[in-house]
Amino acid sequence: MIRRTTTLAASLLMGLAAVPAAAQAAPGCEPRVSADVNTELTERFGTYGDTAGRWTGADSAYSIPLPDGSVAWLYSDTFLGEVDEDHGRPLDSPFIHNSIIVDDEGELTTHTGGTEEAPESLAKVEGAGESQNWYWFGDGTVEGDRLHVMLLEFEKTGDGVFDFAFAGNAVATFDTDDMSLEGIEELPDSEINWGAAIYEDEDYTYVFGVEDLQSEKYAHLARVPTGSLTTADWQYFAGGKWTGDPDGSSRILEGVSNEFSVSRYQGRFTLVTGDATEPLSAEIVMYRSKDIEGPYTGKTVLYETPETGGNVFTYNAKAHPELGSGNRLLVTYNVNSFDSGDLYEEVDNYRPRYIDVHAQIPNGHACEQGPSA
Repeated sequence: MIRRTTTLAASLLMGLAAVPAAAQAAPGCEPRVSADVNTELTERFGTYGDTAGRWTGADSAYSIPLPDGSVAWLYSDTFLGEVDEDHGRPLDSPFIHNSIIVDDEGELTTHTGGTEEAPESLAKVEGAGESQNWYWFGDGTVEGDRLHVMLLEFEKTGDGVFDFAFAGNAVATFDTDDMSLEGIEELPDSEINWGAAIYEDEDYTYVFGVEDLQSEKYAHLARVPTGSLTTADWQYFAGGKWTGDPDGSSRILEGVSNEFSVSRYQGRFTLVTGDATEPLSAEIVMYRSKDIEGPYTGKTVLYETPETGGNVFTYNAKAHPELGSGNRLLVTYNVNSFDSGDLYEEVDNYRPRYIDVHAQIPNGHACEQGPSA
């Protein structure tokens, strides 16, 4: 498998050095953007985390509509247990590397491996202890009554908190009825972290990946016929063509986070990401394209996270189009701290945030032609 040492900031899924800014929108085509907190989801998950005695916070937060109308929220590193009277976490709070919450019309249920008394990650690396090898979740997709979730394997490389490296890609399959794990299939060796985002149409399931060079991060693109994520050969987008070489994909956008989203929004492919063109940026941005392969241009700031500052940082912003409507786009992002003590002192320092973005895109021939170079 591919192994690359991960430095502190790379492990926190953000770039360290500035890279060239993307092309701006054509004159007169800049969207008018506003954003506010989505109070419904903020209160729903806040109340559940404070009172359920199960899930108290996590990062990642992909959302996948399930066949019965509920929504599966996919999380990576997850805190479980109780919240104390000071709105903190006990130091012995259980901690696992991936979990799922199913939201059924506001009723939340946490799914983990192990038992409630001794919880474990839902997906684990076979034959390895989770302190040495683990999976983080990427995006997911439903095929029939099965939920497929992209997995990124990491392994410990030293004694430090951030001494770990990317080790490979896989796909986990869950039964949508009870989120029980049915199996894990490894993908071909690749230096790309596949599963940063998934977009589906009638013909293909498109899987975006990230080439993580620590100080620079590039989006890549692969595809597989719809309904066959784990059964058909993947193709990789390379310089305007599709190839079967897992190492042959080309860069389609510079400056993405390790997690982002791609969706159809107001008639164009829209990529929402934390801005990795600046170190530890608080900005959430979008890029747009007429084609899924790009080019993605017209970089637009959607929101600036108010939590960012001091030890606290934000990362991995993404949109959830199935939970928005009209011009409203639901966006989540993660909150964390360089000082792990902050995560125990205040539970909100390790919980996703939920915001509604409203972007009014001007119409007109010049805008329809796409942003200028």
